[in-house]
Amino acid sequence: MNESRAFLETVDVFLPGEGETLTEAPAYHWEQAEEIVGRIFRSTRDPNTMLINLAGLTREERRALPKMNFRIDRSGMDFHDFDGFGIHLPGLIVTEQGTAIAVCQRRHDSMGDAGHDSDIIASRSDDGGKTWERQKVIFEEPDCTAIPGPIFETRGAVFVAFWKMPAQVMYDLEYFAAYARQGGGFWLIKSVDEGRNWSEPFFVKPEPNDEGWVAWPNNCVHGIELKSGPHAGRLVMPALAYKEGEPGQIPGVRGGLLYSDDGGESWKAGGVLPDGSDEVSLVEVEGGLYINHRANTAFTGKRHFARSDDGGESFCELGEHDDLPDQKKHCGLIRCEEGLLFSHPTATGPARDMTIYLSRDGGRTWPISRLLHRGPSRYSDLAVNADGSILCIYTHGRTRDREKMSVARFNMDWIISQG
Repeated sequence: MNESRAFLETVDVFLPGEGETLTEAPAYHWEQAEEIVGRIFRSTRDPNTMLINLAGLTREERRALPKMNFRIDRSGMDFHDFDGFGIHLPGLIVTEQGTAIAVCQRRHDSMGDAGHDSDIIASRSDDGGKTWERQKVIFEEPDCTAIPGPIFETRGAVFVAFWKMPAQVMYDLEYFAAYARQGGGFWLIKSVDEGRNWSEPFFVKPEPNDEGWVAWPNNCVHGIELKSGPHAGRLVMPALAYKEGEPGQIPGVRGGLLYSDDGGESWKAGGVLPDGSDEVSLVEVEGGLYINHRANTAFTGKRHFARSDDGGESFCELGEHDDLPDQKKHCGLIRCEEGLLFSHPTATGPARDMTIYLSRDGGRTWPISRLLHRGPSRYSDLAVNADGSILCIYTHGRTRDREKMSVARFNMDWIISQG
């Protein structure tokens, strides 16, 4: 292949499965048939009896209802159930030595965010993302939901951050208050051989920021090491912050940052985003940091952003992008020679096609975009090889958007070409 011309190629990296057998998609217990509106009436004669009135059914569907067996989804996540394990929450880096390392979460028996065991798995590529080693588990613990945070590199070592909670906890964000009262904190696992082997996890308890917010990584994607300015060498990574009594999507919970000035040995909570913020991606730009995040409350259908000129300790600018639509999904963000690249599923149509955007003005505007994958897609991350080629890891599938994870490898000519 002549890589001086536009190219795009894709390879599967993470697959679901059962045991050692990997498959193209999980075998779900439930498939969505239709959406209807229901009204619940409580009996005035028997308080333990309820009448459910369903609107939107055809006459034939109404006639079929008495012959069907019904089950109430009390957890709100039973429709995610399947056999074996699934995959979600991708993160990706290319190390200084040129190794591509991808990580994600492995979810057992359900694709719900919590309420089941989950582990962290990884894969690596020595040829710029063209081929990948078989996925392997790098952290697992019985009766534990491990939630991966960013992957990052510093001082020749690669780290993966995560926090964990009991597998019986059903809602992760609602657990933040209890977790903070227990002391908070998170874990790091470390590789000093380009992702071939990984250490046992070690615990880190970040210092709260000056306003009393605590933080731990609750995001996938990647963290960064600052290369210029007064904070050169500082590690900064996405996080979620918590402070009791503050408003948020879940009371007290917002998007924010963590930073370290000693190579990752100790951490401090940094800037905290406005009420309703969630899932943060960040990149170093001229003059500081550019942050792109989703907003869950007061949703406008647009991506929100922030800027920091003090290495992530606070934010000097907040706003939203008129030219970046949002689907409330975690997104990839990376710097390349041409500017900044951003990956996310589009907000137009039901397919949620994965799209790459280019900004040449430090994230002020995003005028150039290119469709990467047509079909259901969800979370993603980005990395850049030494030769300038770009890697995008993303979840996608035929009928659901988290059936498997692939890495697309392409160049700038492909982004700016018009087909």
